[in-house]
Amino acid sequence: MLNSYKLTKNQFVLQSFCLYSTDMQNLPLAGKRILVTRAAQQIAVTAALIEQRSAIPIAFPCLEYQILKDAILQGLDHAGIYSDIVFTSVNGIQAVFENSSNAIIDSLRGKRIAVVGEKTALALKNYGIQADIIPKIASQQGLITAYQEKGLPQSLLFFRAEDGSDVLLEYLQNQGVKTSLITAYRSICPSGDNAEILSMLEENSIDATLLGSSKTAAYYLQRIGNLELANRPVIVVISQQVADAADKLGLKVQLIATDANFPSMLEGLSKYFSQRSN
Repeated sequence: MLNSYKLTKNQFVLQSFCLYSTDMQNLPLAGKRILVTRAAQQIAVTAALIEQRSAIPIAFPCLEYQILKDAILQGLDHAGIYSDIVFTSVNGIQAVFENSSNAIIDSLRGKRIAVVGEKTALALKNYGIQADIIPKIASQQGLITAYQEKGLPQSLLFFRAEDGSDVLLEYLQNQGVKTSLITAYRSICPSGDNAEILSMLEENSIDATLLGSSKTAAYYLQRIGNLELANRPVIVVISQQVADAADKLGLKVQLIATDANFPSMLEGLSKYFSQRSN
């Protein structure tokens, strides 16, 4: 399968030229058109996973990140007074490190730095900094357990999304730890021409939609603007939490990933279509 991508203002237009062998046609997802609703800069990775299964990724960004650079720089200016720094997402790390000078980033060195999981630890390592605390369970509750085991911060600077959880902050504040929250970025709904996607939905030529977060589910419906059309493809979500949020919106979730990642979503979708073809 040979694919070319053309990026418009807020939407990828995918042109697909598919060359299938007999074996490829026998794969459960071969030839299936799968709508990828991640942020534009994240679509290529998921598209590659889809192509590996001989399916056709249709890029339709339903999430956009607005970086709050002034808040980031202000937080980094005062980083010196904190003993600990915490990041709870790859997006948060990228927002901080790509929107500040090397001199300011150097101010993080020597601090005890915690991340929410292995993915965030790897993202931090890509910028030359090793995480000191990586919880066994990738969640804010996991971070609380890790701090209980390794010792609470004297003071903490927390970079996260505008709509992130307050579980960690509330726990530390209740323990008397001085904390400061820096909103590094916020999620917004992309704008752009939806005509091509709407036409494909009307023609029932999109087989499945992947939804990786509650925000993405809300923005997917907002961009489509029609619940009946939005529900035409098989809707696959990354977790039960996203399924619950989608259900409240009226979206009919048919598959929930066994593990909270996109390969698991595609594996579940493969089994779904395999069973339908039998």
